[in-house]
Amino acid sequence: MTNIYMYHGLPHALVFDRGRIFTSKLWRELFRQAGTELCMSSAYHPQTDGTTERVDQCLESYLRCFVHACPHRWFQWLHQAEFWYNTFKHSTLGASPFETLYGHPPRHFGIVDASGTAPSDLVDWMHERALMTALLKQQLERARQRMKDLADKHRSECSFAVGD
Repeated sequence: MTNIYMYHGLPHALVFDRGRIFTSKLWRELFRQAGTELCMSSAYHPQTDGTTERVDQCLESYLRCFVHACPHRWFQWLHQAEFWYNTFKHSTLGASPFETLYGHPPRHFGIVDASGTAPSDLVDWMHERALMTALLKQQLERARQRMKDLADKHRSECSFAVGD
């Protein structure tokens, strides 16, 4: 109610885990009467829809890179994972979720060098942000290459003639 409904209204479908609260008769009846489809999922069998399963894979890969880069402080940058997902261009949408929702790309900080007259806290934050960004880019590139190599293992070049 406080994070989604107040901004977007009631969804047509809701994906959630199989916790006791979500599977209760009250919860199911409430959403049945509201006309919202309930798509139950679980950690090991996310059989909801292809989009949700793909998003989960992307976020898992991204978060794995975070944890690998900074195992003791990754949670401090968790909001960056959410921002990354909301501003990443999706092939099915042809735009990022942010652009789809608001009609324009998000504004970024755009601060390149804050060392001149900025307070030391800002300089430290900018340095940590740049370091985290560089580490994530490196980890994500490794993950992308690993996924590509695995996908290419099962591919073969095929050529077809007219009528095949």
